[in-house]
Amino acid sequence: MNGLRASDGGPKKPQLEMIRGNQPVPAVPELSPGYSLRQVALEDRQSYSQTFATAFDDPSPFGDLMKHSLPDGFFVVEHMPTGTVVAASTAAIYKKSQHPDGHSLQWVVAHPDHRGNGAGRVTVAAATQSLANHAPHYSYLSTDDFRIPAISIYLNLGWEPLLYREDQAERWRAVFDILGRQFDEIELPRTPPG
Repeated sequence: MNGLRASDGGPKKPQLEMIRGNQPVPAVPELSPGYSLRQVALEDRQSYSQTFATAFDDPSPFGDLMKHSLPDGFFVVEHMPTGTVVAASTAAIYKKSQHPDGHSLQWVVAHPDHRGNGAGRVTVAAATQSLANHAPHYSYLSTDDFRIPAISIYLNLGWEPLLYREDQAERWRAVFDILGRQFDEIELPRTPPG
């Protein structure tokens, strides 16, 4: 998820960023019955795109993610009774000047009708583990201030804020306040490792 976003139609802000080293991923609860974690298939394009449209105004990135994902890095949760994709996360390579290796978590999405069953957490954990296994030094993700449930998942899986711009500490402090977490900017990185 790269680029600028506006949550309320106001001025667009650069997205927040988080980074994570290659340490093992904490265990994540199993999915609720009736759901299954698997790799994406070409036949999932329409179902994925419909779920994607519930969370983002952007065009579906399905084809681009297929091209840039790590081997076995595009995870989806299928709702078994309907055969539909209800959550997805992708471990991919998108190089940026700030992140030249480009290993990143991309386009985390969960269908609102299927929240609360662990689908989003499971796809993020699976993609994060893929990144931990493949990234040479670290991985990054970009997100928006208002994506509080996703940020909570990232933090629980060992991602940490990257304070790469002057306004980042203030924005992250507001996010941590909403989450009821203590924010200590002194402990957080301002540049990616190495």
